[in-house]
Amino acid sequence: MSTVDARFRRARLRTPAPLPGHAVLRVRGGRVEQLAAPTFARPGDRVAQVDLRTRLLTLAPQAIAVREGVDVHVTAAVRLRVADAVRLVTTASAAEEEVYLAVQIALREVVAGTELEELLRREVDLAPVLAAARTTGEAVGLQVLDVLLKDVSAPRSLADAREQALVTELEVAKDLERARGEVKATRARLAAAQMLEKSPVLARLRLLESLPYGTTLKVDGSLGIGPAADASSAPAGASGADEISAEDR
Repeated sequence: MSTVDARFRRARLRTPAPLPGHAVLRVRGGRVEQLAAPTFARPGDRVAQVDLRTRLLTLAPQAIAVREGVDVHVTAAVRLRVADAVRLVTTASAAEEEVYLAVQIALREVVAGTELEELLRREVDLAPVLAAARTTGEAVGLQVLDVLLKDVSAPRSLADAREQALVTELEVAKDLERARGEVKATRARLAAAQMLEKSPVLARLRLLESLPYGTTLKVDGSLGIGPAADASSAPAGASGADEISAEDR
């Protein structure tokens, strides 16, 4: 959309009221001036509406070589508005295109001195680009509010390599976490084994606890679980071994 809605038109009896967010310019006797309010027109007066609202100027993607020599496609956008409508129509026939070109050239210089990783992380200082855009815009009646880095895309081969590196990094982290878990489990088993070795009674209790429910264990006195039974003094029908059922535990 052009900054000026249309060419200057012949004024009728009165000049038009400005549209919302617009300014009315009048040409009389070769002089351009901005009207504060509608007024009576003279023969030969011509008027135009100029849009003063903030607009977004988007640059086409451009391939720029970064410091490492890799071409990266960069897209930028410029927020601007008309600051001086009279200067706009008297100094340039395509004011926005001049700002466009200034941003494009300055952006190339900035990106060319930036490393690839910094650019992909959007860690780019756009202050020189903004300064160039504001200088050019002021000369043609435009106020540049901001310059934004809209999109950065690396070559497909480089993007695939970065993705593979990320997958590898995640797999390494997963393997490391699994190894840490195995080390903790091994240390726990070692500590338990040392404790059982120091306490035979605890070891025997642990053995009994590990037996399935309903298991009957025949234990003789040699295991030391209880005093050994004397077969000669045992009652008839008794033997030197006791039967311990897992149900009695």
